[in-house]
Amino acid sequence: MHDPLQEILERQAVVIIDGALATELEQRGADLSDALWSARLLLDAPDLIRGVHLDYLRAGADVLI
Repeated sequence: MHDPLQEILERQAVVIIDGALATELEQRGADLSDALWSARLLLDAPDLIRGVHLDYLRAGADVLI
């Protein structure tokens, strides 16, 4: 079975994981008051979520969770 995380761990001694998604989304103006905020944002603001993930990758994250 293909395990991308295991492959990263075998190549690198240190793995950098992304930061707090909800905190960053809130700082960018997202409303997280709904219990299903992540599902709502995937439908209503997918570019916002994509932008946060891309910024974490640009900052050096190896893994997005």
